[in-house]
Amino acid sequence: MGVENVEEADNSSSVSDSIEGRLSNFKITSSSCYSISDVTIFKYCLGGLIDKALLLKEVATSAAEQELFRLANEVSLYSGCSHHRRQIVIAKRLIEEGTKIWNSISQNNRLIQWEKVIFEIEEQFMRITCSSTRSLTEQDFELLRRIAGCREHMGQENFEKMWRWLYPVIFTLASDPINTTWNSTSPKWIEGFITKEEAELSLQGPRGLQEPGTFVLRFPTSRSWPHPDAGSLIVTYVGSDYTVHHRLLSLDYIYSCEERGVNLKSLEQMLLAEPELSRLGRIVRQSQ
Repeated sequence: MGVENVEEADNSSSVSDSIEGRLSNFKITSSSCYSISDVTIFKYCLGGLIDKALLLKEVATSAAEQELFRLANEVSLYSGCSHHRRQIVIAKRLIEEGTKIWNSISQNNRLIQWEKVIFEIEEQFMRITCSSTRSLTEQDFELLRRIAGCREHMGQENFEKMWRWLYPVIFTLASDPINTTWNSTSPKWIEGFITKEEAELSLQGPRGLQEPGTFVLRFPTSRSWPHPDAGSLIVTYVGSDYTVHHRLLSLDYIYSCEERGVNLKSLEQMLLAEPELSRLGRIVRQSQ
């Protein structure tokens, strides 16, 4: 499992023009069983996040899961970024589950009470992640409300904004190795639903930063579907230079082993094998 530097300002830009050259030589060879065209692949590779979301919504309504898998593989190939794959693969389920949940809680009302949303989200979270011991806390829901941009009442736009962030997180937590780590609460290995600022503050001691190697795990609040890093884990840690660093965990190895049925070390063991990580930090939230 590798780590890579990450900045959380959303600087998504068009993919390199070299993609166009590679796509110009690409031809669909089996159109009878693959209805997504090379033009669709081209548009996805070069589009911004809004373009990607609109395109996936359109494709997911009619494409079969197998077609989305093939689209995901080809976009990863021609964009040179394997992280796009997961966002495409989950598109159909994200849209269908989100629509079902909104219709269930809204009952055709334009606005619904936030308290009503909490119960439904909690139920769906526990169901999809198959989490047996760890549910969402009041602080977790407060973060979700801030992501949604609502207060006492929520509209469909707010719900979709929240769901585009939450569903990739749920998808990550549904993976067996990561789910096991999520359910570990003593100690709590994945803080999860915290902001970058909260993570940085947690690494402060009474006399400055804590020891080098101290770290916390969280989900980046600025990354929502279909951003390639949506649902990823970020490790925030104190470096040997006594400054705070933020690294994106590459979970591709875990997913690959899981798909192939290969036994692997726990996420905790893999984290502590990283030379820059040695001690799990702890979030102490202020009471409201």
